[in-house]
Amino acid sequence: MTADEFERYLSETLGLRVEHLSDSGRVSYTVVRDLEVPSGGLRGRHCDVAMARSTQTPYVVASAIQTRPPLIAMGTRNTQASPLGGEWQYWSRRYDHSVTPQLVWAHVLSILCEDDLVPV
Repeated sequence: MTADEFERYLSETLGLRVEHLSDSGRVSYTVVRDLEVPSGGLRGRHCDVAMARSTQTPYVVASAIQTRPPLIAMGTRNTQASPLGGEWQYWSRRYDHSVTPQLVWAHVLSILCEDDLVPV
């Protein structure tokens, strides 16, 4: 899988709005705009989700996602301030599985859909 294949899956297969963004260190991110969290403690909340854009082949999944706005109390559940700025929240989460567009996106949703997340 490549970053382009992942982004095509998000936009063409799932119909999500995908854009690019860079932080102050010029790290490029794949951003899904206005995602509605489908289940769990954050169900119904809307946010943007960013993942560092891997240019490696095979694709290497970043060890974090980032959300705007912050969805839970900063500093809880392995979250912290994001290099994307104060409007964003960094969620530290490892990914140690096969890399397909479907599995990577399932990983992102599994983070946001945990039942015991308490919104801010």
